[in-house]
Amino acid sequence: MRISSNISGYASTFIWLLQSGMIVLLAGINPNHYTTIDSHYYLESAHNILLGRGYSIFQNKQYIWNSTFPPGYPLAIAMVSFLTKTNVLVASKLVNLIASAIWIICLKRRFGNHKATIIACILLIGSFLKLWVHSWSEPLFLVILFCWTYHFSQLDTGENLQKRRILYVFSLGLFLILTRYAGIFIIPITFIYALICLARKEKSKTFLYTALAFGWAIFFGGYLWVNFNMSDEWFGGGRLGTTIRVIENLNAFTRGLLNALLMIRNTDFSTIDILFCLGLMIQVSLLVLIIQQTIRNHLWQKKSVSIIFHFPIIAIAYLLFLFIIRIFSPFDEPGYRLLSPFSFLILNGILLSVHAEKITNPLKYLLIAFIIASWLNLVPQQGFKMKILTLSNLVK
Repeated sequence: MRISSNISGYASTFIWLLQSGMIVLLAGINPNHYTTIDSHYYLESAHNILLGRGYSIFQNKQYIWNSTFPPGYPLAIAMVSFLTKTNVLVASKLVNLIASAIWIICLKRRFGNHKATIIACILLIGSFLKLWVHSWSEPLFLVILFCWTYHFSQLDTGENLQKRRILYVFSLGLFLILTRYAGIFIIPITFIYALICLARKEKSKTFLYTALAFGWAIFFGGYLWVNFNMSDEWFGGGRLGTTIRVIENLNAFTRGLLNALLMIRNTDFSTIDILFCLGLMIQVSLLVLIIQQTIRNHLWQKKSVSIIFHFPIIAIAYLLFLFIIRIFSPFDEPGYRLLSPFSFLILNGILLSVHAEKITNPLKYLLIAFIIASWLNLVPQQGFKMKILTLSNLVK
């Protein structure tokens, strides 16, 4: 029993090491090391912070305040780069891996080794590996969002409102807003919780939720004021001013949700994707078998349902917030990246509701098969299509 317990204790560490190895491999073989236009904003700002130029980017032959993104992720990159003496590109990957390590440690402390291992497997799913290998703020945001959701749910389910818990929730909320502008979705959802508590005549919780929401709103307003005074822009240029039709937006979110939930393989829906069709068949088959095993072995956990219930609530709130915002600020179509907070919270909610100790070997093998199959997502779409075309020409 002691040997089995020790193995279980190291399993989540092995998951982190496997994720780290795959990210190093993927970043190393990719020509641009999984960087995008957004990545260059983060990396340049982090580099300028290290050089003492402040949170800035170089535009129009001068260094200007970076109002396009909040400074949380670049500050984390700059800090890790300074401490490890690595360049900002390497530091950005380290920030993502450090976020994973912190998340796994929190999981082990809150839920034990078995459940931490099962939940940490999310990190090995192809779409999340692809998210983590990019120099993006999402991995840090997701880890903070998980911690915020957990502590926020404890406020609602706990009878005693501990000052330490309230401080955790408020601080994590500030970190969410500083990491991504989308973090402000916690403000309206907290106001809604306040209204629910008001209807229940729970005066202390009504006051608490209202105070939290106002606190975050004031903080965000103050940050926008800093943006405007430093760059003459509220948040990085003309994000508002045009609208998008609700039906068009609904179609975009439908495609995005399919890509977020079909984790074996994504598609751009422009042409027939062979790997997408193959991944769809594999995912449906594996999910049917996994659900059968789950029902047969009575793995659903009846305790702490009220806490687990908050994860899908927050996930749906985030989705609705994005949907409404996109009507007035038509950003790019939502895909696995933008909807990762939704899918991440949904997966966590599902796995938190499972008795990890009762998972059988057949179910473990099915979950491993699902994870390995999801690595189809790591095959580049354009590169794969070009190879298929080349092979077809050779056959002709």
